[in-house]
Amino acid sequence: MEETTVDLPTLADNLELPEGYRTEIIDGSIVVSPTPSYRHADIVTVLHEVLIRAGLADLRALQVVTVEVAETGDRYVPDLAVIPTSVVRREGNSGPDWVRPAEDLELAVEVVSPSSTLHDWQSKVKGYARAGVPLYLVIDPRKSEIALFSNPDKGQYKEVARAVRGASVKLPEPFGIEIEATPLLT
Repeated sequence: MEETTVDLPTLADNLELPEGYRTEIIDGSIVVSPTPSYRHADIVTVLHEVLIRAGLADLRALQVVTVEVAETGDRYVPDLAVIPTSVVRREGNSGPDWVRPAEDLELAVEVVSPSSTLHDWQSKVKGYARAGVPLYLVIDPRKSEIALFSNPDKGQYKEVARAVRGASVKLPEPFGIEIEATPLLT
């Protein structure tokens, strides 16, 4: 009998999931999770609207897209991904239409839910830093805080700015805006 091997991305792509579930590859494991709650989705929408009002020149803020960390093969579905318009439109990209390199992100955003705490605060911090994503914003309603990781170097973020209700974090250029914590944590 001939033995067949299937790589992790192929296996993840071909899983039969119940409606309303999605897969990610985190730390070399397939992670299946339900789609977000309405509160979770509302937080993402509020931030998305803030970014749109800021006027993102040559950037697109997208929800529910897949990005891949080249170094590890991990695949994440950030709650919000800010990507150059040219990457969104596949200019110079010969890969599949539904996944883009995490290395192309300008900003990755995760809203922490009970099932994603460990991944959002630990695994994805490392993964996005490995990919050199300049900014990673974690919004944690249960902890009532937001954290902006920045300045990735050798697989780690060198800086983290935290804010609670009434405070804000500053997204540097190409954004150049303050993100207030209160609207995201209410």
